[in-house]
Amino acid sequence: MSKAKVALVGCDFVGMSLGMAIKRALGEVEVVGHDKDRDAMRRAENAKAIDRGEWNLPNACDRAAAIFISGAPDELSVTLRAIAPDLGPNTLVVAVGGPNVVALKTAEGLLAEHVPFFSTALIYHPDRVNGTPDLPDADSIRDAIWTVVPSHGASTEMVDMFVALANQLGAKPIFVDPVERDGMSVAVDAMPAVISSMLMLAVSGDAAWRDREWMAGAAFGQAVSGVEHAHKFAAVLSAQPDVAVHWLNQIVLQCIALRDAIAARNAEAVERALVQAEEKRQQWLADWRKGRVEGHIPIERDTGGLLKIFLGERMASRIAGNKKR
Repeated sequence: MSKAKVALVGCDFVGMSLGMAIKRALGEVEVVGHDKDRDAMRRAENAKAIDRGEWNLPNACDRAAAIFISGAPDELSVTLRAIAPDLGPNTLVVAVGGPNVVALKTAEGLLAEHVPFFSTALIYHPDRVNGTPDLPDADSIRDAIWTVVPSHGASTEMVDMFVALANQLGAKPIFVDPVERDGMSVAVDAMPAVISSMLMLAVSGDAAWRDREWMAGAAFGQAVSGVEHAHKFAAVLSAQPDVAVHWLNQIVLQCIALRDAIAARNAEAVERALVQAEEKRQQWLADWRKGRVEGHIPIERDTGGLLKIFLGERMASRIAGNKKR
């Protein structure tokens, strides 16, 4: 029996972390990567995140049991248009990252109704991916939250298939409302990059910047590192203007309160605001380390031969709740 094939469209951090986790967890699976940037494919090959790169997109996805698509949101339609004619009801098509609502509408317009499409996001554990992601490892996905929104074409069997795979990779799949997830994504995904951009513009726009830019070193570089990814979120902000304005207003209000405390020479209020922020951060980290208590989502039905493609009969039976060995 030939190896099952998994296609990764996008050899960025997300794609490589998925490839590494799949290769370690699922064993006899061929992972094929595609990226319009040939250097990205080479990096993924050198990191052993993929078994081989394939420049031709339809060839990369041909006969794949699962296709994971990461990268810029505007590239999703190009990818789906190219691979749609060859997709059937037994192929998992998973978009990882980008606005859920847009992804679902894009898939609805380009894919046949019976094709199981999932709009998802991988939210990495802050202790495993700290700061700006660079090169992942096989543990990057462990304990990550994997938000899931299935399309109407995703059967119960294929939903169970995706949940089983996510669990096997060490992630925690959670079904979410697409509108609510997109709104929160503006705050926790886009705003850090936006704030980095605004800080860069504010400091570099000062008249003395050219003479004093050498005073900005590693600490400043880390603070504005989000600028590298900010352009990816421009469409997100434009797609959800009311939500973006809401979160920008909340940030501005906090900045104004801090400014007023400083202007009033109220050192106690200044320190209280900064200490409170650190306390909130520590509580957030502690909650992540404690983990969510609801555990893995149960598999409701036997997925038959689909799980066996990836995991083998014994592993598939155990995940699906079948007691036979």
